[in-house]
Amino acid sequence: MAESARISSVQPLRDMKAALTEFSQQVGGAFSMVDAEIGRMTQWLQQERPAYYKHAVRRAEDAVVRAKSDISRKQYMRAPEPVSVVEEKKALEKLKRRLQELQARQDAVRKWGPRFEREASMYKSSSRALADFAQSTVPRAVERLEKMAIAIEEYLRLQASSPDLRPLDASAFGESWTEQPDAFVLQSTVEKYAHLRAMILSPEAAAELGPTHLETPWRAGTVPAADGESIAGLSCADATPAEDDLVFLAWRAVACDGVFMARRAEPTPPRADGRTDSGWYIGPLDQPEQPGGHVCTTVRDVIRLVPGLGPVLRLRRGCLAVLAAGVVRSILDEANHELWHSEPS
Repeated sequence: MAESARISSVQPLRDMKAALTEFSQQVGGAFSMVDAEIGRMTQWLQQERPAYYKHAVRRAEDAVVRAKSDISRKQYMRAPEPVSVVEEKKALEKLKRRLQELQARQDAVRKWGPRFEREASMYKSSSRALADFAQSTVPRAVERLEKMAIAIEEYLRLQASSPDLRPLDASAFGESWTEQPDAFVLQSTVEKYAHLRAMILSPEAAAELGPTHLETPWRAGTVPAADGESIAGLSCADATPAEDDLVFLAWRAVACDGVFMARRAEPTPPRADGRTDSGWYIGPLDQPEQPGGHVCTTVRDVIRLVPGLGPVLRLRRGCLAVLAAGVVRSILDEANHELWHSEPS
């Protein structure tokens, strides 16, 4: 049995949004600091220290050679008389020890450079999941919480002005709101857009149109990548049409700033030309009853013209989406549950 959600405040959603935003910023800042430190250490081990010890070892070797030459020259100049070179030999031994120390450090740098690179690579691999979660999943969750808060605020305003407005249907959330955080019903939005399905081109009229290659500029904008990922995660985004399936458009739709995309609920019989109708129809949001003629193209051509529409075209039959100026305003599933709400306030 469906349950109603009685909501009097959206402040908990705002608080959760703030907490998630702070978490994402802190995690992102920590990763940035660690990445910067890894970069500095990598440069120090692979560039600065090798160059330093290369020159230091060379200078130490030259100093040892000069010390040996000084001893030999002193002995040669005093020959055949014996001469003391005790101090010179002490200095030579000190230079040799310095050379050995520098060579040992040079070998250590050669050893630790690749090892540090491997350890850094292992760290990045093991932490990638958390980094992706903080940089991708959390911002999408924050965006969804904001959309939920805006939608519920709008509902509360409508409820205040219309006391008989039916409550939110909690069954639209699924078993857990985290699975579909945008899945709630706003009766006003459903009434505003659901009737657009009646504008879908009839199967008889669609059968008379052959596919053409579209080159007309598109004015309604595209779906942002972040929104596309969220739409692709909806429970009803599991019916991807084939690239050669047909899509029907009203000519006015390509020249309008706002369009609706509705997918026919019932599949159509096979066409005489052997092509398959995807069920998708794209019409103008403004005066949808005046299409200005129709055109037929393929799913491939639509995605080529507007790449961001790919996730929307995956919505199953009976779904409806509204796109205006690059903003997905609403998505209704086949049962008229609103799964997406971005109406301007």
